[in-house]
Amino acid sequence: MEAFQQFARMNWRKTTVWGLKPSEVRMLVSLKLGKEREGKKGQTVSDISKFLKVTSPTVTQMVNSLIAQGYVVRSADAQDRRISEITLTEKGEHLAEMAVTKSRNTFKGMIDYMGKDKTDSLMEMLNEVYDYFEELNDQPTES
Repeated sequence: MEAFQQFARMNWRKTTVWGLKPSEVRMLVSLKLGKEREGKKGQTVSDISKFLKVTSPTVTQMVNSLIAQGYVVRSADAQDRRISEITLTEKGEHLAEMAVTKSRNTFKGMIDYMGKDKTDSLMEMLNEVYDYFEELNDQPTES
């Protein structure tokens, strides 16, 4: 428990980056990766929601904030006008690229610091911990 509490005290997820909330930066990155992964220029709120594992209203709130700051635009889907696509602007693309680079450098630094074998073991264990907590979340709670 102490190790988890140390990470919580670090506050590393709560700080702003480039004037944005970490969740907003993750959204920009998810749009960039979605574009690379699926070859689609834009993503729907539903696509983003599934990828980030957050609710659609949460995504909509972040999208509205990012639109106001000039990082993304919302446009109607060419085939179905009822669906909106969220697309990175040039400013959003630039920031997403900076975030991806920063993230890759951070993890490269961790691998250099810990060594590849320890890092591989850590990743494997963290994935198991994640699976464990997912299973706990899926279990019905007792009244």
